[in-house]
Amino acid sequence: MADKNCFVHPYIPNSAPAVEQEMLNELGETAAENLYRVIPDDLKLHRKLNLPEPLLSEYELKRHVEKILAKNKTCDEYISFLGSGYWNHYVPAVCSEIANRAEF
Repeated sequence: MADKNCFVHPYIPNSAPAVEQEMLNELGETAAENLYRVIPDDLKLHRKLNLPEPLLSEYELKRHVEKILAKNKTCDEYISFLGSGYWNHYVPAVCSEIANRAEF
């Protein structure tokens, strides 16, 4: 575990070396890599993932996610042909009121 430089990821609680070691002890393993030995070598990724550095504060994370979500567009902003002809129609409230009356 010396190669991890004791980095504890803020969103993965079991990345703490002591917690990881306790989990491995419970499983009777000495290294996490042993858990993946059943996966054929040609299916494994032999490089590190290209992930950004974690945002350490909740505020930074919230702002980051809001920035990503701001790119989303809704059907109110753009026409959508999803739903095979179904779309939001304006139905006056009186229509539901009349349709739900007992005498109908």
